[in-house]
Amino acid sequence: MKKLLALFAVIAITFSAASAQDICLRGGMNLAKHLGSWPEYKKVKFGVNLGATVDFELFDDFYLRPGLFFTMKGGRTNAGDDKVVNQNYFEIPVDVAYKIEFNRNLALDIQAGPYFALGAFGKTKNKSNKTDWKSFKHDGNDGIHRFDFGWNFGVGLDVDQFYFGLGYEFGFLKLHDADNWKKKNGCFMFNFGYYL
Repeated sequence: MKKLLALFAVIAITFSAASAQDICLRGGMNLAKHLGSWPEYKKVKFGVNLGATVDFELFDDFYLRPGLFFTMKGGRTNAGDDKVVNQNYFEIPVDVAYKIEFNRNLALDIQAGPYFALGAFGKTKNKSNKTDWKSFKHDGNDGIHRFDFGWNFGVGLDVDQFYFGLGYEFGFLKLHDADNWKKKNGCFMFNFGYYL
């Protein structure tokens, strides 16, 4: 946790020291599910994402776009026990964005880059027998790893001061140590934003 706070502090200092082109507050809906070798975890789990991005112009029409988000991921089973896995993360995407401006008030926005996420909290619920337990590892249990790392990409439309976008994230890391539980995060995101 101390390392994460230190990282946030470095990012905040960098943002204040640099000249930001645009700050965008964003929020939206997630359609998340587990990818991998367990076919029963194929139902989509709904969630939300809330956060902000900052654009730093690298050169004409290209931007470095770091951000900070709270995002809800996880998965659901098709099996009879109907498990819902809730995984809530603090996430830092670091994207490169390219903007195609059609006029002063309209632009197409294409972005891609890595993301780094730390699991904050979450519960796995078994609806059939009404039990639940913490999703992430704690006190030596064999839960989901807290750290996740992956790639994201997306497209958006800038209309005046508003942003409308969709994207996809896929995790590179296994969520669990077990050899037969080769699940990773996958998530579609739909966002609405406002440029300050």
